[in-house]
Amino acid sequence: MKMNSTKNIKFTVLLFLLACTVSAHDKAPAAPAAAGPAPAASAKASGSGTFDVKDYGAVADGKTDCTAGFQKAWTEACAATGNPTIVVAAGSYLLGPIRLEGPCKAPITIQLNGNLLGSTNLGAYKENWVEFYHITGLTITGTGTFDGQGASTWPSNKCRSGGECKCFPMSVVFAFIENGAIRGIKSLNSKYFHFNIFSSKNIEISNVGITAPEDSPNTDGIHLGDVSNVTITDTTIGTGDDCISIGPGSTDVTITGVNCGPGHGISIGSLGKYANEKDVSGITVKGCTLTKTTNGLRIKTFQNNPSPVKADKIHFEDITMDHVTNPILIDQEYCPNDNCGGGVSTVAIQDVTFTNIKGISANAQTVTINCSQKVPCSQISLSNIQVTCPAGATNVTCSNAKGQADGTVKLPCF
Repeated sequence: MKMNSTKNIKFTVLLFLLACTVSAHDKAPAAPAAAGPAPAASAKASGSGTFDVKDYGAVADGKTDCTAGFQKAWTEACAATGNPTIVVAAGSYLLGPIRLEGPCKAPITIQLNGNLLGSTNLGAYKENWVEFYHITGLTITGTGTFDGQGASTWPSNKCRSGGECKCFPMSVVFAFIENGAIRGIKSLNSKYFHFNIFSSKNIEISNVGITAPEDSPNTDGIHLGDVSNVTITDTTIGTGDDCISIGPGSTDVTITGVNCGPGHGISIGSLGKYANEKDVSGITVKGCTLTKTTNGLRIKTFQNNPSPVKADKIHFEDITMDHVTNPILIDQEYCPNDNCGGGVSTVAIQDVTFTNIKGISANAQTVTINCSQKVPCSQISLSNIQVTCPAGATNVTCSNAKGQADGTVKLPCF
């Protein structure tokens, strides 16, 4: 069903990406909570444009709730001109759910050198933990950490065993951000996704460390949706789900120098779950290393998509695999909990290249191209694929796809 306006389409996509989902992304969206009025500011900024959260009542003892102090510092910095900087000095700060919203009068920098501890009181959360909304010019930099303290919630999430997938808060959400950067900081033990970047453009993520245990459910490192011109460089990600997941509406995304593992690899998708999804186009993944991940380079689509959607101009190059279970995978029958209702995907996948892929597979099945019977994949290219399996000969399968491959790999459907 078509939406009546562009506004309605954007709102529908927002619900899709910010709501919790069955398995990695599969539950009907819930409406986002409205942002309440910000607490009154305390007018304690120095003449240099620096806003220290301690001047607004934040206490770095890891026990005192600092949410109000952070909100006050943001309110004053957002109203300032020049080059306002919010300072979070070394120490531990207990922080409940908070929405830091613009528009602001000038670009803002958050100098994060302390450790933010997410409240373990799930009853306090309406949506996510730290949300940044409607801001032009936002930089988060420093040596500090967003610690979601997710271990307190993971046991009640039964996704891995086929049971109930609960809705937990994402750690950091960028929504409707233009000209944003995340540099140098770390994210630890998120309750759900670590970073979710939505409906934003001109975003840089560099030298970031993202960590959660291999068995932590749905702890995607970085999820992108409805974004353009995003770069992710020199970043290390080890989680219980996708290191990077690239959702509908993502265009012009460049990923270089990422070390991924453990986790589910670097994924395009899943695509085709909801109506009116936007295309994915212009994705480059280059110079990355994947270590002991369940998947390497993956494109995944649901079996029975309600609306047409396309993924094209996707290029994987100079990738090293270190004991990866499924190094190269296009899966158009993705169904995480075997409850997708059957059907055949009509997501169109085209112009996908895999070039200079080397390393070791933990599985004899090194390449799987499983495309749609209704809309076969086209312009698939594999060149210089040097992935071996120590246990013996490697296996390559291909169905419903057209393209080309050099002598290093032979695909039966080409």
